[in-house]
Amino acid sequence: MSSSTGNEREVALINLATRVAIAVLAASLVFLSLSANAQAGDAEAAAEGSRSVGSFDMQGVSVWFRNRFSESELRTYAAEDFRIESHACSCFDKPEPHYPYLLVFFSTPKGDLVGRPDRRGVDTIITRLAVRHGDQYCDVDSEDQCYGSFSSPCEFSDFRYGSQLARYFPTCKEVDPESGSELMPVRYRP
Repeated sequence: MSSSTGNEREVALINLATRVAIAVLAASLVFLSLSANAQAGDAEAAAEGSRSVGSFDMQGVSVWFRNRFSESELRTYAAEDFRIESHACSCFDKPEPHYPYLLVFFSTPKGDLVGRPDRRGVDTIITRLAVRHGDQYCDVDSEDQCYGSFSSPCEFSDFRYGSQLARYFPTCKEVDPESGSELMPVRYRP
């Protein structure tokens, strides 16, 4: 191996590490924002008339939630029946790497809204991606049209967005040469 090939590989690894660090930092900031304000009953935010970040009242979640539950039906549930969870996918996931992606789940007794936190100005909004029932992920607007069953949230995000993320994270996964298009995990080297 020539020294220029070694240097190119070193630069590629540094670039990858930089991209991953930036993605993790951005995901962490969004997650911290969601975590810090995840209580829908935040009195201070309610007094100011603003939305609580990380609540079921967020833009992108509230309409879906209101369409799913009537006021009388909501009274039959306990607060514990509704949860907000996040999941961060990474090229460093083991045993299989996944493209970096941050998912937020708004869990309800009638299925989970799967979303991606995004910034619009100073507000965090949720871009709705799917509705999850167990391991089945379906279209938000037409739940009879499903993407399939996925054992983990990261398998779902790779399925939906892997082809778009591949160009930004070229060493995270590689294309299977026999299929010509199927994304395969890059094997870990000892």
